[in-house]
Amino acid sequence: MRNLFTKITTFLLLYALCLPLNLFGQALTKTQQQALDKLVLQSPIFARHFYGFVLYDPNGKLTLFQKDADKFFTPASNTKIFTLYTALKVLKDSLPVLRYTQEGAFTVFQGMGNPMFLNPLFPQDSVAWSFLNQEKGYLAFSASNFKDERFGNGWAWNDFRDDYQAEKGSFPIYGNLARFQLDSSSKKWRTMPEYFLSTLEYDPTNSSLRPEILREEHDGHFLYNAACLRAAKVNITTPFKYRPHLVCELLSDTLKRKVQVWNPPVLSNTWRTLSTPLPDTLLQLFMQESDNYIAEQLLLSTSARLFGDLDISRTIEYAQRSILGSNPDGMVWVDGSGLSRYNLFSPRTIVSTLEKLYQEYPSDRLFRIFPAGGVSGTIKEWYAGKEGKPYVFAKTGTLSNNHCLSGYVRTNKGRVLIFSFMHNHYLGSATPIRREMQKILEWVRDNL
Repeated sequence: MRNLFTKITTFLLLYALCLPLNLFGQALTKTQQQALDKLVLQSPIFARHFYGFVLYDPNGKLTLFQKDADKFFTPASNTKIFTLYTALKVLKDSLPVLRYTQEGAFTVFQGMGNPMFLNPLFPQDSVAWSFLNQEKGYLAFSASNFKDERFGNGWAWNDFRDDYQAEKGSFPIYGNLARFQLDSSSKKWRTMPEYFLSTLEYDPTNSSLRPEILREEHDGHFLYNAACLRAAKVNITTPFKYRPHLVCELLSDTLKRKVQVWNPPVLSNTWRTLSTPLPDTLLQLFMQESDNYIAEQLLLSTSARLFGDLDISRTIEYAQRSILGSNPDGMVWVDGSGLSRYNLFSPRTIVSTLEKLYQEYPSDRLFRIFPAGGVSGTIKEWYAGKEGKPYVFAKTGTLSNNHCLSGYVRTNKGRVLIFSFMHNHYLGSATPIRREMQKILEWVRDNL
């Protein structure tokens, strides 16, 4: 019996030794540890601000390196990693676009957060368009299922004119942005949608030397300055003030039929929901270009799928309880985009969610959705691979004095490692920090 046990033990040991090492993961050697310590811990660039770093092997379930991995940082757009995972888990392969019911002679419809409707960045949403265009009887839009606010908690109040901070809404239209172009020869304006041409006025009091189109926070009129008329080219995109009446006016103008606001309570409890396939092109734009509008609308669509009502805080609470599960350090998560400085995550928690994505979705798909170093999105100019082959697939996160990078790095040995860099409270440009991170990730690629 003892001989049999010895033989079995020996066989299992030899078998294990013959298996690829990366099946179990490989801890750093002493030499590798020393090299990485020098790159990360002794960096003169990193020494002047708060930073955290985790390098993790998902195959071996090994943390290869960590520095302040459990500390909390402002994640900026790294928050979108959590939005992506939540949306994929709830929405799966379909996106709700609207729901409708009958109230007497009226077809009352409500939005479900769909960010693609009449958005020039996407093909026309044929499902919603066909329904609204072909539906018999009177059309009425109800916004009563929107339980959220136009801006997220902790957003900068004076950024309302900037295209990266479009207002949220239950039935977004044209990306909730107005687009203005000026023909330099004829000095005639073109707008998209055309509706906004009637809202555009000249402001003789704006003496800025830079072409500007401004509006007051709660005003629907846009004012251009004299610098626009002198410029060789004017192409300005700015958010409009989102409100149900404007949605109906834009729909009426586009559909060439009357759409009115439905203010009374919706008495019917029988709703029919229309959905459209959730395209990876939407997820790619969201992650690669770090589109804040799509981020917020995806969480609103997730809320609509879960509850019927659109409420991001309720959705985040649900995601933390039922989707994300346990995480190493907890979190403060308040919006879909990361525009809020109230968000707080640790590098370890970000890595934990990246691991869930890696385990549950094909890596080829993930790497197409995430920005690819030297190839696409916000890291197109950084982390370029050899011969144009990317090795970093990661989400950036940038606010003033804060820069993060979290995602996946593929090594020359074929290993896929997960990492999170978080940098807060530095002065000046993020460029020196990016150079240091690139140096470290190149070392990881070449040595692990």
